[in-house]
Amino acid sequence: MPTTTIMHLSDLHRDAESRIRTGTLLSSLRRDMDRYTASEEIPKPDLAVISGDIVYGVSGTDTDGDAKLAKQYDEAYETLAGLADLFYDGDRERVILVPGNHDISMPHVSRALERIPMPEEASAKKALARQMMEPDSNLRLNLDAFEVLRVANQTLYHQRLEPYAKFYERFYNGERKFSLVPEEQYAIHDFPNLGVCIVGFSSCHDNDLYNRTGHISVEAITEAMDKVSPLVKDGRLIIGTWHHSIQGGPKENDYIDSGFLRHLMDANCSIGMHGHQHRPELLENRFSADSHRQISVISAGTLCGGPRSLPSGRMRAYNLVVLDQDNGIGTIHVRAMSNSDFSSPIWERGYVTEFGGSSMKFKLAQQRTQGRSAFDAASKADQLIHQGLHADAFELVRIHLNDPWARQIAATALSFAENWKEAIRVFSPPSSSSDFLLLCDAYEALGDWSSLRALISSTFARDCKELAVVQRIEISQAIVKGK
Repeated sequence: MPTTTIMHLSDLHRDAESRIRTGTLLSSLRRDMDRYTASEEIPKPDLAVISGDIVYGVSGTDTDGDAKLAKQYDEAYETLAGLADLFYDGDRERVILVPGNHDISMPHVSRALERIPMPEEASAKKALARQMMEPDSNLRLNLDAFEVLRVANQTLYHQRLEPYAKFYERFYNGERKFSLVPEEQYAIHDFPNLGVCIVGFSSCHDNDLYNRTGHISVEAITEAMDKVSPLVKDGRLIIGTWHHSIQGGPKENDYIDSGFLRHLMDANCSIGMHGHQHRPELLENRFSADSHRQISVISAGTLCGGPRSLPSGRMRAYNLVVLDQDNGIGTIHVRAMSNSDFSSPIWERGYVTEFGGSSMKFKLAQQRTQGRSAFDAASKADQLIHQGLHADAFELVRIHLNDPWARQIAATALSFAENWKEAIRVFSPPSSSSDFLLLCDAYEALGDWSSLRALISSTFARDCKELAVVQRIEISQAIVKGK
């Protein structure tokens, strides 16, 4: 399988009054792609993961907050639709979105809250404080006004992600919807031809400006992982993405407890991608003695954050994550803004102290050995071929090419799909007559006459006495004559 490259963007903070306009931003990313594909041997991105904070957001006290937030989402739509057009031929399914804390509508939150009078008795104050510290508490502390608030309207509170949901549905042209029910806030993006499945989560369960801790609904994780578990058996690499970082300082609370990673690993999720902390990082977590259950957690910098939002010594940045599944290796390439004009960024290799350079390799925690048997895979792939799903059929048997039947099914799938370049990569040099016949078809379809001549003059061609091979050699000799 060829490598898969994921453009990992985060913390776009789009705002109609932003210092960086959409056209300028997209042009800068396109120029950077021209640079790294031409001179740095980084492949063009196949997918994009946008790990939250799509917009900058508004305060709950802004009298025109709803209108301003709507304009920000219009700006975000223009940005991400343009990104899909520029990098993915307009295929928006190849852009994966999850919400961040900035995407929450604080006007909705404010309308859902009511103020609670502060009790005078010390015992009552202690009881109130204990209640605020309980999991899933509906109380909030507004430190600016030093007042206690209560979620009085739970339905309205859940609607704090309604503007994001409308933007989400608009971006995907109605093909995908974002639920306002926390247990349903996940999305599965499966790419059989790339061998990956990306699961997007909302880490904004019960999150707002007064309750900054990130949280993912356990029910959402369980349901999503149950749905993708059959894909692991089909050889898919599972990637999870959310917004909040998994660690923070002693006085910080705006991160997510890393305990949920155990649930992801238990479902064979190999990679996690997030944003929020505005700096690129690779953190590997291993929780089992045999190291089979592990997850590599990758964070991205902020793409459009202003100078005051950048950690000390950091600039705007984004990641290119290249996955070489055949060799079980991933590589993070960090692209960082190299100039000081925040209205017109220039992206180049970004030096990351923790990486000791601009990139870092990591081992993919793949679970392919636990997948289908060669017989089961070939049987299922044969069914997919009859359904016209040739690319899916090849992906199913790609890891079983040492099995003769699976190998034959793979050749048939690639032939029907007319994926000649992949056929040449997988079946050259030929080890069987079917390999040889497929390679002849591939070279002929591509007009690669020199390779076809070399093939029909090879030792395999001379030694093979099968009638089909002998006849194909004669046909090929006639075709290349005079070419």
